[in-house]
Amino acid sequence: MKASYNWLETYVKPNLTAHELAARFTAAGLPVDAVTAYGDDFIFDFDLTTNRPDALCHFGLAREAAVLTGARLVFPEIHLVEYTALGGSPAQIEVEAPHLCHRYAARIITGVQVGPSPDWLVQRLASVGQRSINNIVDATNFVLLELGHPLHAFDLACLVGRRIIVRCARPGETLMTLDGVLRELSSDMLMICDAERPVAVAGIMGGAESEISAATTEVLLESAWFAPTSIRRTARRLGLHTEASRRFERGADVENVRRALDRCAQLIVDVAGGKVQGGPLDVVATPRTPVTVRLRQARIAELTGAGVAPSRAAEILTGLGFELVTEDEGETEWIVPSFRVDVAIEEDLVEEIIRHVGYDAIPATLPGWDGSGAYLPGDERRRAIRQTLLAHGFYEAISLSWCAGDLLTAVGSAPGWRIANPLDQQEDALRTSLLPGLLAAVARNFRFGTDDIRLFEIGKVFLHGVDGTLNEPERLALALAGRSLPDDWRGQPALENFHVLKGIVELLCDVGGRQQVAVTVPADEQAAVGFLPGQVAVLHVDGKPIGRLGRIGPALAARFELKSPVYVAEIELSALVDGGRDVVTYRPLPRYPRVERDISALFDATLPFATIQQVVLDLGIQELEQVRLRDVFTGAQIPPGRRAITLNLWYRASNRTLTDDEVAELHRHVVETLCHRLGATIR
Repeated sequence: MKASYNWLETYVKPNLTAHELAARFTAAGLPVDAVTAYGDDFIFDFDLTTNRPDALCHFGLAREAAVLTGARLVFPEIHLVEYTALGGSPAQIEVEAPHLCHRYAARIITGVQVGPSPDWLVQRLASVGQRSINNIVDATNFVLLELGHPLHAFDLACLVGRRIIVRCARPGETLMTLDGVLRELSSDMLMICDAERPVAVAGIMGGAESEISAATTEVLLESAWFAPTSIRRTARRLGLHTEASRRFERGADVENVRRALDRCAQLIVDVAGGKVQGGPLDVVATPRTPVTVRLRQARIAELTGAGVAPSRAAEILTGLGFELVTEDEGETEWIVPSFRVDVAIEEDLVEEIIRHVGYDAIPATLPGWDGSGAYLPGDERRRAIRQTLLAHGFYEAISLSWCAGDLLTAVGSAPGWRIANPLDQQEDALRTSLLPGLLAAVARNFRFGTDDIRLFEIGKVFLHGVDGTLNEPERLALALAGRSLPDDWRGQPALENFHVLKGIVELLCDVGGRQQVAVTVPADEQAAVGFLPGQVAVLHVDGKPIGRLGRIGPALAARFELKSPVYVAEIELSALVDGGRDVVTYRPLPRYPRVERDISALFDATLPFATIQQVVLDLGIQELEQVRLRDVFTGAQIPPGRRAITLNLWYRASNRTLTDDEVAELHRHVVETLCHRLGATIR
C-alpha cells in the first residue's frame, strides 16, 4: 500500500522526517519497502501482512505513528447537516443474507452536481497512484484511503423501486460491472440488488447500469460490512480483485460503517453540493459482540523477558484503541477495538506492547537446559556426513517429492506411487529415487552458466511395501560435474570423474563408521540402468548393496540437456549411519621414510581396479602400506580388449629404513602375482 507523508500529517504530527518515520514503522512490524519523493511530499510503500487491514488507510497508520512518537492523534472532523425528507423515506433497505452482511447503512444526497474534483482532492489521490474520475467517486475513494472502509455511490434514479436488497444471486442472473464485462453470477455470490435485478457485486465492484454519471442528481451512498470469506471467494471466482475487495476480504471494521458513511456524505456535499436527506438508513442484521482479553503483567515478562512497566503497557494499548475494562493487581482486562480483527488472545496483546516498546528491548539470552536429552540414533553421524560434504565443496539441494513417472524408470528405480491430482500433469508420481530432482538441479545450474557443480540431497523416497503399504526410507544423493577440487597431483585443474566420486563415497562410509565397504561391478543389468557402461558400480556395506554410483548415460544426459559429464551416487542413508563403529583407532606417525614404486601393465579391459587392488593386498605384505591408482590409458597403441593401468605402491617398515634390495624383492613378488593371477603384461 502507498501512503502520503503529508496526508498522514493532517492527523498526527510525528516531528520526524519521512525516512525516520519509515524506520519506526518498519521496526514496529509495519515494513516500509521504499520512501519516494513526490514534489514536496514523500510516499511510503508499505508491505503489510494480511492480518492488519486496519493499517490499510492513512488514519490507521497515523494511529500507529501517534503511539510510536507520542504525538497527538486528531480524528477528521465531521459536520453533517441533515435535511428532513418530505413524504417519508426516499429509499428502503432489506438484508436477506444476514450471515453474509452483518450491517448495511446508506444515506441519500440530493441536488448534487457531478463534475471535476477540486485540485486538492485530485492531488491527494494522485499522490498515492489513484486517478481522478469525478467528484462523487473521488470522495468515496478518498474516504477509502483515509479511513480504510470501502463505500459505493449509486445513482438513486437508476435503482428500480428506490430499494436496496442485499441477497445472493439467483440462477441465470448476470451483471455488467463498471469495467464493461458481463459477468455470470452463481447462487453463492452476495449481490446488491434493486427491486428487480443485481446492481453491484457486494464489496467488490458496482454495476454499469447504476453508476454515477453527468446526469446524476440523487445519490445513494452505501457503507456496509460483508463476510470476508464470501468476498474472497467471489473475487477469486470472478477474477475481479479491487481496492474494496482487498479490504473486505481481510476483515473490515463493522463499527466504522457509520463513521465512513457520514465522513463521505459530508465530503460529497463539500465538493459536489446537494443536501443530505434525513437520517441514515442503517440495518444491523447481526450485532457485534465485543471481544475482551485478559492481560497479566507476569505474562509480558515471561514471553519477552523485557521489563515493561504497567503504566507503559496501558499507555500503548490505550493509544492503539484498546479500552480498559477492569484492573486488578498484576492483571487487566481490555476490550479489543472492532478494527483489530487480528487480536483475540493474551499473546496478541503482549505482541502489541513489545513491538511498540521495541524488539531490541528483548534481552538476548540462551535458553535453559538441564542436561537431559540426546541425539536420536544416527543423528550425530548424519550431521557429520552433512558437514563433511559441505567441507568438500558441496551445496545442499532440496527438490520436490514428486517427478515424472517415466524418469524413475530411466534412472533404474522402481515405479512410484501415482498421484491422483498432480499439480503438474507431467509430474504424476511420488519419487522412488532422489536422482531425478538432483539432475534437474544440475541442469538448472548449467542453464544459468555454472559449470563446476557439487550438490547433495538428503531426503525421503516413497516405495511400495510388500504388503501394499508405503515405505519412506531416507537416502543420500550426490552429483558432481565440471572441474574437481582440489587440482590433480600435477597442480593442473582436473575434471570430476568416477574415481573422485568413489573416493568421496568411501570417505562418507568412513565418517559413518562403516568398516566392511566394497565397490563392485553391478551383478545385474537393472543396477546399471541410466549409467554409462563401464562407469557404474554398486556400493556394498557388510556384504549388502546399499547404493549405486557412476556416470550418467547418454540417454539421460540428453533428456536433461547436460552439457558435460555428470557423476552421481545414491545411497541408503540408514545403512550408512546406523550401527557403524564409534571406536576410532589411532596409530603413531611413521618414523621411517616410505618408498614408492609404480607398476604399469596391460590388464583385461573389463577388470576393475578394485579387483587388482584386492589381489595385491591379499598377499599380506606387512611393508605394503597402500595401493593407489595412478593412471588408466586406452588408445590405438593398446591391444583390443586391454587397457593400460599404472599402480602406485607405498612400502614402509615400522622398525627400520627399507633397503633398495628389500623393496625390489617385495615389488618383484607383487609383479609376478599380477602376471600369474590376472594375466597382466608388464609394459
